[in-house]
Amino acid sequence: MKKDDIRRNIKARKTLLSEEEKQAAAEQVFSLLEQTAEFMLSDRILMYHSLPDELSTRAFIRKWCGRKHFYLPRVNGVNLEILPYDESRLSLGSFHIEEPTGTDTSSVDDMEMIVVPAVAYDRSGNRVG
Repeated sequence: MKKDDIRRNIKARKTLLSEEEKQAAAEQVFSLLEQTAEFMLSDRILMYHSLPDELSTRAFIRKWCGRKHFYLPRVNGVNLEILPYDESRLSLGSFHIEEPTGTDTSSVDDMEMIVVPAVAYDRSGNRVG
């Protein structure tokens, strides 16, 4: 099966999930993440604010934001900027996703962990889309 076919198939299957199933899936995935040594040892974590069809990251970020330093991307033209997460300093940005405001950008090189959204992964853990 080709990459585009896999992505199309997964997206179609996701539309069949109830809100409760989506929430349970997010809780399960982020619970597993919390148990990893990488997460436990990381302080500076680049995340994303989820789109409606992605695992919701909001509860996870709120849960840990007092103990970890989260960063979110902000679209600036064709570039992504990385800014610290502060729930009081978010505005609706590109693609109707809440993005951080301000000028205190960081480098991806400063991040200790990066959580990347994906439609699917292959059996080796590679991102399909």
